Amino acid sequence: MMVPCRALSTVPDSLRRRCVFLMDANRADWYVRHRGYYLYVDSENQTEDLPLFQADSSFLLHTNTFYSGYYALESVNYPDHYISMLDDDGRLKIALINNTADYYYTASFSIYYSNASSE
Repeated sequence: MMVPCRALSTVPDSLRRRCVFLMDANRADWYVRHRGYYLYVDSENQTEDLPLFQADSSFLLHTNTFYSGYYALESVNYPDHYISMLDDDGRLKIALINNTADYYYTASFSIYYSNASSE
């Protein structure tokens, strides 16, 4: 679930409206973050370094970056690194932008709304 970013002290004022966290919809205080470039879902309550956790969990939401009608998520603390799937094993990670069709394809996302309480 996409929620407003809380690491606002590291985000310039001009970008704060686009800053988001990706939260596990089934577990409060669990967020997608990068560690060693790979993405993990970790508990904010189990971190020893909350400012780093919040920076690693913060992404800038970009529209129409690589393809019209799609979104891209850029790491706040690694500028020009976007969430993408570039490994043979299919794991998501943040990777430095490069101008290839494969990169654009794996770094482009659709956003879907789902309400689990409805039929």
